Amino acid sequence: MTGHVSFDGSTASIDAVQRAAYRLSDRISCDIAAGEGSIEVTVHPAEPDADVEALIGELRNEVLDQVLRERIRGETADVRNLVLAVAFSKTGLVESDG
Repeated sequence: MTGHVSFDGSTASIDAVQRAAYRLSDRISCDIAAGEGSIEVTVHPAEPDADVEALIGELRNEVLDQVLRERIRGETADVRNLVLAVAFSKTGLVESDG
């Protein structure tokens, strides 16, 4: 038995959906297709007697988690890059201009 779920492409990226599917890959496999403004996912449970609706609920929650992680990565990129630049400047791996 398979299930189907659709995500709004303006609120969830294909990357977030793929990451979420991967996080649940021990219990489901997914066919993912980007359409006109949406991301269509067909869910195939690993176990034949699995509760497909419960697995789809988990996938929805995981997609939300991945969307928020993506947003945080974007919002903190400058700080993270600065911290890494300072850390690597003290290793001798990067030559200083001075």
